[in-house]
Amino acid sequence: MATMTEIPSLPGRSCAGCTLCCKLLSIAVLDKPRLRWCVHCAPESGCTIYDRRPEICRSFHCGWLRDAGIAEHWQPAKSKMVIAYESADRIAIHVDPGRPDGWRKEPYFSDIKRWARAAAERRGQIIVWQGREVIAVLPDHEKNLGALRPDQLIVTIERQGPSGTMLDVEVREPDDPSMPNSR
Repeated sequence: MATMTEIPSLPGRSCAGCTLCCKLLSIAVLDKPRLRWCVHCAPESGCTIYDRRPEICRSFHCGWLRDAGIAEHWQPAKSKMVIAYESADRIAIHVDPGRPDGWRKEPYFSDIKRWARAAAERRGQIIVWQGREVIAVLPDHEKNLGALRPDQLIVTIERQGPSGTMLDVEVREPDDPSMPNSR
């Protein structure tokens, strides 16, 4: 039986043969930075401390594992990208540095733009981690936010444009006085 933090994988999908999250994601409790293999990972085999792995690892399931709406081509070992639901309103796509522009290729880019349109309706965010750069994907454009520190925040804002109100994103400091009105 799954614990409250566990989200079961979809039938027919598993991590077998894939360890990309162990490379692309940071794991603070293991002092593991983004874009480096975890010292406890045997690439393409799995975790060498599986039975003792931290809760953050136990509870993580990439978007492809948990969401039936994510097509088969997003399987991380094939796509070289890991989809992570960072919150109820943010999807992050972590891209392997060996294929940095993979997210801009089809069929991925069309999926990402479709997700960006759906996210915009609820003021959500689609972000792409391409190396150390963060790129926000909006329905009508992409915005490079640069390299972010872990404490910085990405906020959705409204701007007035020539054709009316548009959504945009900005990077803010955690102590920014405008934060309560941002999102």
